[in-house]
Order: sequence, then structure tokens, then C-alpha cells
Amino acid sequence: MARLISLTDAKKRDAQVSAQWPKRTDVVRYVAGDGATLRMERFIRTTDATTLDALVAKSGGPDQVAAALVSGDPEIDLEQIGRPLRDASRVYVRKDGSVLFAARLLQIVHAPDDSVKERRDFVDVEATVSDDTPALPWTGRLMAPDEVVRKFAMVRKLQLRHVNGLTFDFLYEMAKTLETAGKLLYVGAGAKANQPLIFGTNGTPFRGFLEGRTEGETYKLVLHLSNLEIKPVALAEGAT
Repeated sequence: MARLISLTDAKKRDAQVSAQWPKRTDVVRYVAGDGATLRMERFIRTTDATTLDALVAKSGGPDQVAAALVSGDPEIDLEQIGRPLRDASRVYVRKDGSVLFAARLLQIVHAPDDSVKERRDFVDVEATVSDDTPALPWTGRLMAPDEVVRKFAMVRKLQLRHVNGLTFDFLYEMAKTLETAGKLLYVGAGAKANQPLIFGTNGTPFRGFLEGRTEGETYKLVLHLSNLEIKPVALAEGAT
């Protein structure tokens, strides 16, 4: 689905253009023995009454559950198990299985060793890229493609497209500039381009790298997105 975003070029002109996620294609297709296409279905696997905790509480202990499993099938609800799961809503439950109607959202910050550094109330993070946010600045920070792919893992991409004749010239010139330089442009949000690219409220923060190509009177501008920086792993002393 296309969205509108604002960009600034090297001449400090800004324009609103279309940004579109590429369509995803199924890499793997499952078929039956006769070649018919298989479709994925969701089925009920268990119920509250047949979970391990429920069986232990009912039987009196793990040993009693083991004996019950040998003598019968208490873990299977024959009326429910295997039924197709159609329209369903996600709910949150407490440890005892009761439905949680109101929850306090917390943001948990972890240290590199996975220990909890801090717990704080969750605060919504607003989008930095949308049709009503300031134009993304031309940073002028050009990076070689081989340098970028060695430092960052690319996870998504957006294709930038014109919405009229004026924005065609705007984007074509931008693509030509990048192609001639043979570089990718680092893209960030904010007046100083020091903020991450966030495309929706509480969305994933990305770094952006803009690639441009032309062929005759056509162009292609692709905004590559990364949320993972690649860093060398420090080897332990004596390791090779």
C-alpha cells in the first residue's frame, strides 16, 4: 500500500512523493500429491481444562498425571480438540488462566547480558515519517554500497515514485545524482537527520539508505531500511 512522504533534494527543494512497499511473493508453495494447492488452517490444540497445570491441579501432582496419561487421555478434549479455528480475537490472560481485561504496559530495558536494567511505563512513540511530518532532509552523507552492506543488515525497502510530472523530474534528478556518485545516501528524520525513520506509531525504528538508478528516461529510487547494525564479535582470549 502506497503512502505519501516528503523528501528534500541536494538543492534543498522538498516535494511530497509516493512510497510503496514492494509486493511480497510466496517463495514456497505447498501442494498435495495430486498437485492441488494446500492452504493453511488453524485448529484448536488444547483447552484450559487440558493444560498441564490444569491436569496437575486436578490429579494432585505430576506422578498422578503420568498415571492418568497411561490409563487414559485426560489431555484431550474430544469435543474441542481439532476443531477449525475461525473468527477469533486475541485476549491476554493471567498466570491462572483468567482473562485480563486491563493491563499496565511496561517498557523493559535489558542489558547486553539480558539482565533487566530498567522498568518504566510505556510511552507511545510517534511516527517520524508520514504525509504530515517535516520533509526528510538531504544529509549529503554518501556511503559506498559495500561499506553499507558490511555494517548494516537490510530488512525492508521502499520504492519512491512520483505523483506528477514535477515530482518525476525531482526524483529522476535525485536518482541520477546518486547513480553518478555510485553511492547510497544516508537518510534520517528530524531537522538534523539524527532521528530514526518510524513509519507508524510505536513502529520499528530504521536507518535509511537511498539508492538511485536510471535507464534512459526512467529511474528507480529505493529506500533500503535497516534496524540491525553488524558489529564484529570479540573473541575470547586464546580463541582462534
